[in-house]
Amino acid sequence: MVNKNKILSDLSKFAVDAMSAFSGLKEEIETIVSLRVSKVIKKMNLVKKDEFEVLKKMVQKLIDDNENLKKTSKRTVKKKKKTTTKSTKSKKKSKKTK
Repeated sequence: MVNKNKILSDLSKFAVDAMSAFSGLKEEIETIVSLRVSKVIKKMNLVKKDEFEVLKKMVQKLIDDNENLKKTSKRTVKKKKKTTTKSTKSKKKSKKTK
């Protein structure tokens, strides 16, 4: 009986040691993969997310400003057309009266 307990004890120690070795191996593999991925990302010269968000906001603001400028320029063009047609009408009337 003592012999069976010793064998079971040795097997459990072996299993525990194997599990700790595999967990250490897992951590080592994760570290290596993480470093390689970081290296590839640096080589690709990718943009960080926070930098992308800032740039995205700037572009959206510029698009909005551009649309506002287009709207105001259309309004001013319409106003200019109205004033020029009024002035040309008055010029024509003054020529007729002469």
